[in-house]
Amino acid sequence: MKPQAKLAITFALVALAGTGGVVHMTSLPKPGDTGFVRPESPEYDVRLRTERLRQSVIYQCDDIGRRSSRHFVQGEQLLQHFEEALAASGFKSERHGYRAGNQGFENVIGVKKGSGSGTLLIGTHYDSYSKSLCANASATGVATVLEIVRSLRSEDTDKTIIIGLFGTGEKPHRGRDTMGANQWLLQAQKDGVQIDQALIVSSFGKFNSGDGMQNSSFPWYLVYPKTADWVGIYGGFTAKDEVKDALGIWGRVTKMPARGFATPTWMMGIPATDQVPFQDAGIPTILFSDTGGERDSNIRTKADGPYDIDYDEMALRVGALVEVVKVYAGVS
Repeated sequence: MKPQAKLAITFALVALAGTGGVVHMTSLPKPGDTGFVRPESPEYDVRLRTERLRQSVIYQCDDIGRRSSRHFVQGEQLLQHFEEALAASGFKSERHGYRAGNQGFENVIGVKKGSGSGTLLIGTHYDSYSKSLCANASATGVATVLEIVRSLRSEDTDKTIIIGLFGTGEKPHRGRDTMGANQWLLQAQKDGVQIDQALIVSSFGKFNSGDGMQNSSFPWYLVYPKTADWVGIYGGFTAKDEVKDALGIWGRVTKMPARGFATPTWMMGIPATDQVPFQDAGIPTILFSDTGGERDSNIRTKADGPYDIDYDEMALRVGALVEVVKVYAGVS
């Protein structure tokens, strides 16, 4: 579809938002309303989470460096880091190798068996784009998923949990069959792996309660709040009920603001990332994001570094997402 056509259709769909049209938007609660997931949680737990997230993003950007499909010198070190984090929380890990063009890549997959039926996948991609360190574009998503993994260390879950740390999620593979998430899903389907729900994390580091901090492009600035303190919860075009359910869970465990959207993934301004192959396969899929480029003008540029992220604000949202995941996982 030509960019001009996408823009025209996107504008028409956004214009219908909130009026019973095809863009379904729900919110909980008002922008600017802040709080913490568990009021009884000791304050030091929040500080520890903040520091873990900071260290994770800095490790990926400074110690590992560029993680693009064309320049990934420290790739083995990062994959081993993932395996160690999974093992420390009781997950059995394996690598899934695949070809993209004339190169070989690997996904790292972790599995922790549940006591009941059903399978929940939690995933993100770890690679970066071009010469950018992609601190927000991908490193915050990885840090968030690893924090979720850590939170499940001592938890018994009803559902079996699959963690997907996927390669080739950025250009030139983004949106193509060569995406790591798509390659793993194809193999999983051949192996008969049943996935009942997928939760995907995209960029998750840009949060600020100041008015005017949400720098949305046309036409999304017509409907997006002007504050940048809310989490975007995205489902597919026919997933209005799934998005409402996700927002309902979010609202039960946190006072952090969120906005929900059920839209086609090809719409301009939608963070179309690792969720696409799962949605295309008919798997109920929800994406959690800080809205990506609709908020962060530096995303995927050389300015997308680890020292411009407010880790205190990020930690509060990650804490909320951890509690959401526990509900989906059926933590006993």
